[in-house]
Amino acid sequence: MSIFGTEIKGYKIIEFIDSGGFGSVYKAEKNSHLYAIKIFREDYVLKEYREKGENNRIRREIEIMKSVSHPNLIAYVDHFKETVSDVPSYFLVMEFAQGINLRKVLNQKSLSENEAIKLFLKILDGINALHSIRGNNDETGIIHRDLKPENIIVNGNDIKILDYGISKVIDYTSITTTGEIMGSPIYMSPEQVKDSKQIDKRSDLYTLGLILYEMLTNNLPYQSLSIPELFNKIINEPPIPPRRWVTLINNEIENIILKLLEKVPYKRYQSATELKNVIENINGSVIIPTYDTSIRVYIRLWNEKAAFETFSKRFTNKKNVIFPINYQNQQKNLLSLITNDDFNVIIDPATIRLAYSAQQDVKGLQELPYAPSKFNIITPQYLSDNLKKKEYVKQVIDAQANLSPNILLTPFHYVHNTNIPATHRRNPVEEWFDLDIKLIKESIDYKNSNSLIKDIPLYAGICINSESLIDNTFKEDFLNIFSSLACDGYLIYVDNISNETNSTSLFHYITTLTTLQQFTQKPVIAGRVSPGIGLGLISAGISGFSTGTARFENFYEDLYKEANEAYNMFERYYFPELLGTIAINRTTPVKLKQIFDTIGYCNCNYCSDKSYIEIIKAPNNKLHFLENIHEEIETLKSTDEKSRIKYFLARIENAIINYTKLKSIFKPSDSSHLQNWKSVFEELSK
Repeated sequence: MSIFGTEIKGYKIIEFIDSGGFGSVYKAEKNSHLYAIKIFREDYVLKEYREKGENNRIRREIEIMKSVSHPNLIAYVDHFKETVSDVPSYFLVMEFAQGINLRKVLNQKSLSENEAIKLFLKILDGINALHSIRGNNDETGIIHRDLKPENIIVNGNDIKILDYGISKVIDYTSITTTGEIMGSPIYMSPEQVKDSKQIDKRSDLYTLGLILYEMLTNNLPYQSLSIPELFNKIINEPPIPPRRWVTLINNEIENIILKLLEKVPYKRYQSATELKNVIENINGSVIIPTYDTSIRVYIRLWNEKAAFETFSKRFTNKKNVIFPINYQNQQKNLLSLITNDDFNVIIDPATIRLAYSAQQDVKGLQELPYAPSKFNIITPQYLSDNLKKKEYVKQVIDAQANLSPNILLTPFHYVHNTNIPATHRRNPVEEWFDLDIKLIKESIDYKNSNSLIKDIPLYAGICINSESLIDNTFKEDFLNIFSSLACDGYLIYVDNISNETNSTSLFHYITTLTTLQQFTQKPVIAGRVSPGIGLGLISAGISGFSTGTARFENFYEDLYKEANEAYNMFERYYFPELLGTIAINRTTPVKLKQIFDTIGYCNCNYCSDKSYIEIIKAPNNKLHFLENIHEEIETLKSTDEKSRIKYFLARIENAIINYTKLKSIFKPSDSSHLQNWKSVFEELSK
């Protein structure tokens, strides 16, 4: 249709600019100002936009886009529907950007590395602003989805990014029925090729890597003649290194590009801000945020005041502890002891326990301000309302903050909760997972908005089933999602990681945790594992682990299905020589004497010169544990990172030998876990 000279809603069409599968772009004038108008044919916009009137999601998206104000982002001005030449059409009006697009710039000349980086940093500023805008449902950020040189206008040293959010308006199914490929396939990220609905802001970062590649080399990382072949390369093949085209490219810049072009999001940079900081830091102009990933053990407290009071007098360095918040009234003296500079404290908000009916009978839990009302438990439905989620997060974070922790924890729950059966109508695992991710994001926003706590590190709490990590699709999704969160670290509980865990489950558990820390460079703490597994995790590369003082050494769901903690006649005694704790009958501890007689008595400060009957009594057994685990952590700290797995394998071999010496006391199955550990850590050492 010819619309030159036509005036529509006060906009006079004065020049044709471009056309594509969705419609056309024109230059227009109104009140002496220039605008660019995109005109979409009615059958090329989404049905929701066409039929649901003013109050629909897409119109709200456009209103958000109109609120964008940044010197490197084009401003959206207006949108409306009009019939032109008997054709119903939708109009999107934006400011007119002077200059030429980046594609024409690259066709006209080769950019120097310095020129390319200067322009690229301004592109990053625009994308960072776009990713930071508050969107619908309180979600942060707009994903561009269609970045390419044609959508970047260059005017001297300035740039404007076009067409952000447009993909949410267009009905691609209507357009592609003609066989036309929409968008620019070469600029699509691997996850966008696989499923364009399941992408996040790191998809834009992938495309930015490709644009920087092209700006510096005037070439593309994949050479292909057909779309199917190209998509296969994007998903499966490594990119052609930039140095193939430009041999003198800065090595650090090349590494940045290759990291941006990683196939999975968690291996890329996690934000435009991080990427910009890395580029600027090549010349030392910016200090990149770093996190403390030094190795440590967190002792999960219960009733250890006497032991910790004695231990603190002997060891003056910081002790790391986790204090369950539901003990705050019954363990006031212990809480008072740890609230000083000698302790690094995490307050466990006990939100996991609130999802089980037995906890209605636990006084300490019912006293919490965020405990569900009588005859209720926490469920995804209980927290389905967004305001309820915000209130819950505020109460959980504030309750921790009142106890002066060094690290805050987001509220979290066991995702594989068996209280809620799966049916054909619902998937509880998916519901819990979505809820906990939302609670983490709300926690981050709340902390950052509260001046009293914004400087306290916030860790994302996570609680899942070990078997789920064997599924590589779930594992990759898990890593992609959690690596994207703007938290300061992670506390990860995984169900049934114990001496009974098979080697396959253990391998995937360890590699999930170490991969998350490796690519985020944020501390990962493994929640509630035995000291043997914990030392192995540290040897493999994670920051730390939590454990009880020789009690309740692993997380399993049944812990939270009973109101009372189990009482038995056994104490647990830690044997470094066996890489674990052994249950000893406290009234007749003959087994302890038999082990000592075979592999030798302990010479630590709390066992030396005592009889085996005295040694097993609390707090001696707890103090023995604290001293030995402290020394083992110090040994690992002094061991070169590359040698830690080798060191741990030697410990496993020694433990196997000691169990062999004790075959009159232990069954062969009692030490079979060590063979599993050996096979796993041998694989990890390769």
